[in-house]
Amino acid sequence: MPFIQIKSLPFEETLNISEILCHVNRDFSIRIDVPLEHVHSTWEYFQPGYYAKGDVAPKCQPDSFHALFVELLTPDFNDEQTNRLMLEVLAASLAKHVRIPQRNIFIYHRQARSGMVFDDGKIAYWEPSGA
Repeated sequence: MPFIQIKSLPFEETLNISEILCHVNRDFSIRIDVPLEHVHSTWEYFQPGYYAKGDVAPKCQPDSFHALFVELLTPDFNDEQTNRLMLEVLAASLAKHVRIPQRNIFIYHRQARSGMVFDDGKIAYWEPSGA
């Protein structure tokens, strides 16, 4: 179920976003030990000039100052160590494949509770860790 949603300004150089997303999914799958077919990712662009930090609203994604916005959605059964690892793996993978500094990546992790997800044609339930 992990869903990775990325938003940024367009880049000056053309990036192969579909290739980057596949690399990120594979990195996440391998390091977190989640089957690859369960890892989803999307990338959306803000319109040029539609992302401001302070009084700066660039047309293209800079290497610093305007972070990539990343939302990670996972089930709520992972322990704190796994949650930290997911954030670190995702940041490292994006930095590597997009070729930007990790300090210019902002990741927000949301957790979905059992019974609060509709997936594969039904409401999904899972057991809490340690149960």
